Amino acid sequence: MRLLHMFIRVLVSVSNSDESTDSWPMVDFTVLNSEIELVSDLLWSLGVVAVEERQHSSTDVILRTSMGDDPDHAIATVLDAYPQTLVERIAIARSVADTWREHAVATWVNDDVALVPAWIETPNNCTPILVEPLDTFGLGNHPTTVLTLRLALSHVVADSEVFDLGCGSGVLAVGLALLRQCTCTAYDIADSARKAVEMNAALNDVSTVSWIDGYPKQESDAVLANILAPVLIEESDRITAATKSGGLLFLSGMRTEQVERVLQEFTLFDEISRDEIDGWTAVALQKK
Repeated sequence: MRLLHMFIRVLVSVSNSDESTDSWPMVDFTVLNSEIELVSDLLWSLGVVAVEERQHSSTDVILRTSMGDDPDHAIATVLDAYPQTLVERIAIARSVADTWREHAVATWVNDDVALVPAWIETPNNCTPILVEPLDTFGLGNHPTTVLTLRLALSHVVADSEVFDLGCGSGVLAVGLALLRQCTCTAYDIADSARKAVEMNAALNDVSTVSWIDGYPKQESDAVLANILAPVLIEESDRITAATKSGGLLFLSGMRTEQVERVLQEFTLFDEISRDEIDGWTAVALQKK
């Protein structure tokens, strides 16, 4: 049924075979006025680098963003949550699409650590984690990423083995490898994530971050799961199994009102702390 919905709703304006290296694939989401903030939040949580809002009619708007060369998973996620959304793929001249980079700024995680776009100057008195999002992923400035990294830096001890589920550009795994000397594995369903993870590990000169296809075979000292609430619920058994007894689990990607429902699926854990930014909440748990 999902494939049928995508066939009906996804209007392909420019085929991949016609796109050149001078163009950047973009996606237009036409959403109802009442769902603008909800869909925008969902797009940001999926790791987009920018969302442009364009008025389409008196009842709906177009949210334009980039999801890289393989946006199918992200599109399906949006359509699952908001099935009335219309989707159109387009291509924009790269010289125009890249203008957002001129306005990129560092994002502070705590008083000392900041996520810094790789092409800008590092702020003074800052321990930087350099970030290159490529065409697909965000700069780590979404509240869910900041919250996860902030909690992890507060609780994960040095030399831990860490699994980053839904890693995106890999900033969480890279940050813990850089600042806590952790050995990290990272996985994301997006095909382009591996390249981003490897690039960001190299940018930060860390050699203890590696890509893995799926869940690790062995339990981890800490698991980072910065993914959407429905996926946390769906994957709860596998996430639980991936965490060592006494190990840490960091759940993020949840709106504050979704937290208690998600925690119902993680009964083998005790909560040790939580944090909230702009209606998003992350929770740190320890396995019994």
